[in-house]
Amino acid sequence: MVLCIIRSLLACSWSAILLMGLIPVVSAAPNHEALSNITFRTFAEFIEENFSSTVSLATVLVTLFTISDNSDLLNLHSRMQHPKMGEHGQTITAWIKALACALKEKLGENNTKRLFKRSEEMSDLDNEQLNQGLAVKLDALYQLLDISPYNDQDERQPIYKGSKAEVEPAYVICPVSMECQTTTCNGRSLLLTTRDRDVPRVTLIKGSTLHQKVHLLTGECSMCHTKYFPDHETSARDGQGQSIRFYLNNAKYLKVGQSVWADRVFSTGVINGMYQFHASASAFAEFWNDTFWSTQKVKARKLSWQQVWHAFMQESIRTVA
Repeated sequence: MVLCIIRSLLACSWSAILLMGLIPVVSAAPNHEALSNITFRTFAEFIEENFSSTVSLATVLVTLFTISDNSDLLNLHSRMQHPKMGEHGQTITAWIKALACALKEKLGENNTKRLFKRSEEMSDLDNEQLNQGLAVKLDALYQLLDISPYNDQDERQPIYKGSKAEVEPAYVICPVSMECQTTTCNGRSLLLTTRDRDVPRVTLIKGSTLHQKVHLLTGECSMCHTKYFPDHETSARDGQGQSIRFYLNNAKYLKVGQSVWADRVFSTGVINGMYQFHASASAFAEFWNDTFWSTQKVKARKLSWQQVWHAFMQESIRTVA
């Protein structure tokens, strides 16, 4: 009887798999190069024409990232701008007004004022009119970036999904000391000891994000020949050919594998996870891979339990020290 039930379940499972394979699937790759298609001159002219001349770079960047990182809301906004039969189209929708309200709270009153030119007399506007005016500017920037799911012929195209990879910084791991710490050197500057062609490319874990091909740099004092690494310092060899390695408590990044580095947020998370949840190194590695590694489109290998244990040891020693 049990064998019959198992055979029936297996037959149903295979039938479901075969039916799913026959279902037509339509997929479209999202456009992740929208921001890179805009020239700086075009963007600068837009800022000059729409914002105050006293607007700060930080305010402009916050506004830009507000547009690029809220793709789902802007898709809703664009959909209402392209009504179907029986619907009423809106140029400035409630969605873009809500985004303008969130941006205004993020920037504060003083910085929000700098998004308006003096001729617009922003001081005479009430709160609703201010949101309306800011929403108009956000919609104009949205149209400039050309990330709408509709083309000029009102045809649906692949939906843009915000991607921080377009504006992600180039991370570099380097020594934290800006000058030699040996007392006899009187704060001598450090020389870069790695040639361009020999700079190692490593994987960096920042919090829960994996970054690949991060440059790893080392320095050296030209007087005492102490070598400075991101997580430790190595003194010059003495007459017996020995050197002393000093691990740094203020290191920003820790080496947890042959070509894997992690920031202190990650290593602290390992400590807390293993102590508070009584998790083993292998359990934490499995949790991290299933939660974070699997959701990122990277070619880096999964985190191993050895790397987790190394992060645990490194952070523990520094905490105790």
